[in-house]
Amino acid sequence: MDKSKTAPRRLLQSRRFWSAVISIITLVIAATRPELEEHLDVLAPTITTICVTLVGGYVIEDRELANRGEP
Repeated sequence: MDKSKTAPRRLLQSRRFWSAVISIITLVIAATRPELEEHLDVLAPTITTICVTLVGGYVIEDRELANRGEP
């Protein structure tokens, strides 16, 4: 199997990837909206914490599924 064709497909199906992309988009939107500027010191760490927690949870879940032998 040609890994060069499956790698992009696996990336686009990754929950970790999409969690990070959505978090970055949310941070950019929050940083560019003037009405949110005064709350950015709270929003940025909150969005980042949510993203890191989601990705970490997905990593733990994937590791457990691999240990059980599930796909």
